[in-house]
Amino acid sequence: MENNESNEKNVDKIQDEIKSLKKTLSEIQSECRHTKFTVKYIQELKIPKKICDKCDLDIGYASDQELKDNGFM
Repeated sequence: MENNESNEKNVDKIQDEIKSLKKTLSEIQSECRHTKFTVKYIQELKIPKKICDKCDLDIGYASDQELKDNGFM
């Protein structure tokens, strides 16, 4: 029984850490100027998107020229 309680505490601690890290990441991404990006294929969406090189935020769809420049067309 003690092992289950210990596991529950560990799970709670890990979830709190994840929540804190996500908040920190969000703050970093909101302050980033997104001055340099890479066009990457996003498997889950099955489309190429612009991803900031500094903060890893999805900053939108690539233009036709950006797609051509990166070998997607």
